[in-house]
Amino acid sequence: MISPLTAQATTAAKLSFAAVVCLWLTTPLLAYAQTTAAISGRVVEAELDDYGVPGAEVRVDGRGLATSTDDSGHFYLDALPDGPLTLSVTAPDYHPIQVTIAGDERQAPLLIELTWAGADVVAVTTTTAAPAPQTASSTQISAREIAASPHRNAEELLRQVPGLTLVQHGSEGKGHQFFMRGFDAIHGADLEITLDGIPLNEWSNIHAQGYLDLGIIIPEVIRNVSVTKGPFTLNQGLFAMAGSADYQLGVPTQDRGWRATYSIGSTNRHRVFAGYSPIDGRGEQFVGVEATHDDSFGQNRSIDRATVNAKTRLPGSTDSHYLDLIALGGYANFDLPGALRNDDVNAGRVGFYDTYDPLGEGSSARALLALNYQRDALSINTYAAYRRLELLENFTGYLIDPVNSDRRAQFQDTYSFGLLANHRAQLLDQLAIATGVGARADLFAQHEDNVDDSLETVARRRDLEGVQLNAHALAGLQWQPHHALQLNTGARLDLVHFDLRDHLADTPQSDDQLLAVSPRLTARWQAREFWQLFAAYGRGLRSPEARAFSTFKPAQSGIGDEIYDGGDPANTVSDAFELGTRWNPKDWFGLSLAGFATFIERESIFDHVSGVNLELNGTRRLGAELVLYSDPLSWLSLRADITYVDARFTESGNPVPLAPWLTAGARAIATHPSGFRAGLRALAVAPRTLPHGATGATLLMTDLTVGYHWDWLRLDLEVENLLNQRLREGEYHYASHWQPGAPASEIPVLTTTAGPPLNARLTLSLYF
Repeated sequence: MISPLTAQATTAAKLSFAAVVCLWLTTPLLAYAQTTAAISGRVVEAELDDYGVPGAEVRVDGRGLATSTDDSGHFYLDALPDGPLTLSVTAPDYHPIQVTIAGDERQAPLLIELTWAGADVVAVTTTTAAPAPQTASSTQISAREIAASPHRNAEELLRQVPGLTLVQHGSEGKGHQFFMRGFDAIHGADLEITLDGIPLNEWSNIHAQGYLDLGIIIPEVIRNVSVTKGPFTLNQGLFAMAGSADYQLGVPTQDRGWRATYSIGSTNRHRVFAGYSPIDGRGEQFVGVEATHDDSFGQNRSIDRATVNAKTRLPGSTDSHYLDLIALGGYANFDLPGALRNDDVNAGRVGFYDTYDPLGEGSSARALLALNYQRDALSINTYAAYRRLELLENFTGYLIDPVNSDRRAQFQDTYSFGLLANHRAQLLDQLAIATGVGARADLFAQHEDNVDDSLETVARRRDLEGVQLNAHALAGLQWQPHHALQLNTGARLDLVHFDLRDHLADTPQSDDQLLAVSPRLTARWQAREFWQLFAAYGRGLRSPEARAFSTFKPAQSGIGDEIYDGGDPANTVSDAFELGTRWNPKDWFGLSLAGFATFIERESIFDHVSGVNLELNGTRRLGAELVLYSDPLSWLSLRADITYVDARFTESGNPVPLAPWLTAGARAIATHPSGFRAGLRALAVAPRTLPHGATGATLLMTDLTVGYHWDWLRLDLEVENLLNQRLREGEYHYASHWQPGAPASEIPVLTTTAGPPLNARLTLSLYF
């Protein structure tokens, strides 16, 4: 049984939650006082989201209200009644259409697609477009950008986010390592990922806190990705210290109907996908299955994976209220190559793409079932999930155990359940209130064993099971005191509770709870028609992992002398600030510039020697980000960005290891009306600071996509590492020993995980 909270925590929790829940229950009543509202959006040409249709008439049926789009296709209508509306949209040279807008779709700008009058097939679509950015650095990855970038899985879509770097120090089946704004977010400890608002980070995972593996999501059913850098909005939860990304499911217009694809790659990659989404729908209903085999490059990187994704709107749903069922499931077996010492590679003792340990492997099983209810300004999500993860890895050879090896076998089994409810009430023309509550419960069992070369267990290092709970409540105001000024302010309250059983402890039972309040504020000022100014403040939160309450203490570490060694396990909070601007002097050119600062109580970095995340002393980060974007033609988009960060420990002034201090990127996307499309991307990462004063190497990555779409046939070619560089994607500095029988040294050495060499994938897609 879960023990009660302390008296102080109980009182605070009861008062806080009672106040917010009461407010959440009463705000729908207050909403009825508001009888009119507004809608805004953009009319674009189908399959060319970047081309706005000028001079289109947007008329509200039965209301006598109408407006016309501006030169870039944008429109605005106010003094509208609540509830669903039907819009008639007409424009010269385009087919006229009628679309019905549900009440919940009016909260964000609309994206309405018109089909050119000369087209054989008329595709009529309206979707909720990305809301106006709350910060200068907010990023949207559109379906067009997804289609024009090489990617093996859902994680790799994030490579298009300015300043965000991904490395893969295992094979495709294992989660990526994320770097953003001077954070080494490891496998997700400081980067929150959600799927239609449902949290995906694995709290207290045996391998790494906040572990992320998005193999359960099929890229073909991702409509877009919304990225917020920094913990600035109320819906950002436990792991959003560096920021968050929300994957939104849906099938783009051009991919609806029946679709079958087959991919073949130069690494003996074979992938099949089959999917269906009603051609006359909005892409919100679909089913898709995929199966992949890939030997990959080098040694010990193969993967076999099967995944299914489905989403359907249940009977009884209407435009004003609906209930969606989401089901995802996936299973993968994969090999793990580990990391290689640079001195061994340089001496020819091992190849750049080889492995020390051919026994490294893993398996992953995951399932998610969710219900999403929407009624005007009210949304409720409930979900249940299962996760099983097994990993067999060795990063240090025979350093700690010269006889049996340092190989670790990790096992995680988790059942998760959650509920999220959010409501937005329009109190006045310029004032709205947003409220929400949520709860998450994880029932888990995990253990880690040291195993020898015959895979027999030598010793059990960790053996933990229990329940962990996170409940939150939030409330905020959305105020527009002037037509050019938008303010969003509020706070969220998070309560975390652990009820654990450590099977290796003399006193196995542990019961702890922690409380945190996170204020958030964003401001946007439309100084001129083409110029916006932004300011943001937010407090981020990272809960401790269950291991922190156990008796496990690593006997040896390889990070350095910044390890935090004071106090009991506690929530880690950060205070983040951002000032920025967006400047769009021309329809075809613009830029965004943001300066940011983050102060953290305790740093967290994965240590390959101990095999766990270590808490380090407090840090601060100061940096800036510049993004340039140009659309010189309706079918051509150009982007360039650069991000600089100075990350240091607050007291010593030493640099924070592992995270990049300078990244720069450039990309071009072409989607010509003829059916031709192409994408080119380049990313440069300056040498990273590593533990013990070491420095890594410069990383330069280049990718290319070329494709053609004709009627029912599409052909795509993806090329990775176009320049065929020897990519040192993951770089570390720690001690290891891979020559059993010889004397071991504890002196740290440069260690690398290799990125892919030049490789290509060809995909044939058929549409029915």
